[in-house]
Amino acid sequence: MFKTLVSLILCLFLVFIFFDEKSIVSPVFQLTETPAIITKGQFGKSLIVELSYSHEGFSDWITNLREPYPLFLADSDWLLRSPDLVKLLIEKNVRVGLLGSPSDQYEDEGLLKKQLAIYEKTFYKKPLWFATADYKMDASMQSNLHQLGINLIAPTHSYPMEEKKISEGAFVSIPLHRNEAISFEDINQFISEHSFVSIEQNIFGYEISTKRFP
Repeated sequence: MFKTLVSLILCLFLVFIFFDEKSIVSPVFQLTETPAIITKGQFGKSLIVELSYSHEGFSDWITNLREPYPLFLADSDWLLRSPDLVKLLIEKNVRVGLLGSPSDQYEDEGLLKKQLAIYEKTFYKKPLWFATADYKMDASMQSNLHQLGINLIAPTHSYPMEEKKISEGAFVSIPLHRNEAISFEDINQFISEHSFVSIEQNIFGYEISTKRFP
């Protein structure tokens, strides 16, 4: 009787562990077998927010943002100077990748390492997503990031858009930079006019639960 009880408890323990591991995304996953820049999915439309400057009202906008959340690509300097806003993104379990510098600045070989180190210090892991500020990445950079398990992404369209109809699978980027004129009311209106899904759902066809940041 005792052996049967022990076996039952062990089986239940393994079942719980199995389903718990299946419910989270591995800290690193690669969508392509070889280095490539992902520019669209196939199961809906998704938002990417390029974040390097906190315009007035940004904190309230994030607070009131509802799922499915955009993928945020945050500049490393912004991460350093905005700890309270980073905490807010973490508390809401918003997916955050890394937004790099313009591609011509990577002649400095240490720049990318520095930016990745800032991200890792902030989130305790490597980013799942990366893009340069101008979305240009040469073959060497693509190869290096692919080896680190980091996915490269670029938008299909940029906000504001002249086209009212967004193509299926498209990624639409919203720039939040110092010199960009931004109206969060207009952005909210834009979001309300379209049925956006998460990047993961757009690519895989279903939503993936993610483990919260430490």
